Amino acid sequence: MIVFMVNTLNNKLQNLRFAAVYALFFFALCFAGVVLTPPSAQACCWACAQDDCDNAGDFIDDAHTDIRNRVAVEFDADLAAFEDWMIEVMFDEHFVPALGAMATQMGSVAMYYTSMIGMFFDAQIQMDTQRLFRKLQFEAHKDYRPSESFCYFGTNVRSLAASESIGQFNSLSLSRISLDRQLGAFGVVGAKKGYKGDYKARWGQFVKTYCDIGDNNYSGAGTGLTYACDHDGPNGNSDMGAENNNRINRDIDYTRLVDEPRTIDLDFSNDTLNTENPFKITEPGDEEDIIALSKNLYGHKVLSRNIAGTLMKSNNAQKLFLALRSIAAKRGVAQASFNAIIGMKSSGTTHMDELDLIIYRATSTPSTRLLKQTRRYMAAIMHQLLPSDPDGFGANIFDLIGYSPSYYSQLEVLAKRIYQNPDFYANLYDTPANVSRKKVAMRAIELMVDRAIYESQLRREMNVSVLLSSKLRAAHRLADKGLATSKGSE
Repeated sequence: MIVFMVNTLNNKLQNLRFAAVYALFFFALCFAGVVLTPPSAQACCWACAQDDCDNAGDFIDDAHTDIRNRVAVEFDADLAAFEDWMIEVMFDEHFVPALGAMATQMGSVAMYYTSMIGMFFDAQIQMDTQRLFRKLQFEAHKDYRPSESFCYFGTNVRSLAASESIGQFNSLSLSRISLDRQLGAFGVVGAKKGYKGDYKARWGQFVKTYCDIGDNNYSGAGTGLTYACDHDGPNGNSDMGAENNNRINRDIDYTRLVDEPRTIDLDFSNDTLNTENPFKITEPGDEEDIIALSKNLYGHKVLSRNIAGTLMKSNNAQKLFLALRSIAAKRGVAQASFNAIIGMKSSGTTHMDELDLIIYRATSTPSTRLLKQTRRYMAAIMHQLLPSDPDGFGANIFDLIGYSPSYYSQLEVLAKRIYQNPDFYANLYDTPANVSRKKVAMRAIELMVDRAIYESQLRREMNVSVLLSSKLRAAHRLADKGLATSKGSE
């Protein structure tokens, strides 16, 4: 289109150049005639030439105007024809079909490309989804596969709550026994005869249960405690001292009875003083020894029983009776720590009975009842720290933790013994989830230990408070007496 317009313009300009050259040539001829003509003739010729010049000028102006008009008309006509050709021929006949075909082709190609891109996106999303599912699956397999070392916590913590409840019950039972003994409750030894009856009963128990005739410089017959510990006097048989040598002096040996064992065979929830284990089917429990030790430690001399009905009507007797109750309360506070320690160390889970032993001896494998008991899992932990006995039943381990591990024994294994095994630290090279689980379990065990320490501190504060109150009692009475006798002054 641009080429056509340029060609048309060149034609018009060429016509204009021809007219201009013609006019200039005519003007040159006239000028030459005037110059070369003689003067006489020049006057005639000049007049004639002036007219020609004017006519030539007019002709040039008219030709120029005509040329411009014709160029404009022809240009407009050519431009209109060109526009008609460009729209009707070039655009309608060539561009429109070509653009339509191109648009169709481009649309088809674009749709094909879009389909390919969509397939790429679908494939990417599908692969990302599969990879995410695989990743989550592997993480789930890794995170939800607890290690064996973590199971030590979960398995052995199962009976802690039950053992703690049993210990609290035994502690309350000891407190009730001590209080009934001090107050002379019905059916208690010494309820009628007071401290004398209590002494007599305890002496008889000492002679047959705890006496060691080797004490008091024993060197043969008639020395030491042979006479004191004779069961039926000089004319009787030769029974002297404790009937069971394992219980000699246990009523005064706090270390052997309470401090050293992790579990004390004590359970006030049943009506028997015997326990059962795989090696000694029946053996004495520790209830009697614990009660005997508590009598020697707290309230050795019980409160007076010599309180007649008429005597209690006097003010002085009432004051003395309240003072006796105050003493009983202070003894209860002092014995509370002892009862709490005994409760923590008292038997927790059920004892191994004779049926379990029969099954083990007949099949050489523990019974299903025995397998469900927590002590077996605790023994598995201790087995890595202590060698087993020749029979393979772990008697030495159970002698340490107890056949019915107490709350104290279980807490010691979880809070102390388990960390004495180097394998525990090697097993920390585990999945992050298992390490986090172990941290939570260790924190839970730590809170249990802190709770036990906190309760111990409360009992200690109570003992110190009662002790301080007793120390200030004399000063309080003196100040109170001085205030009562003071007359004052102005």
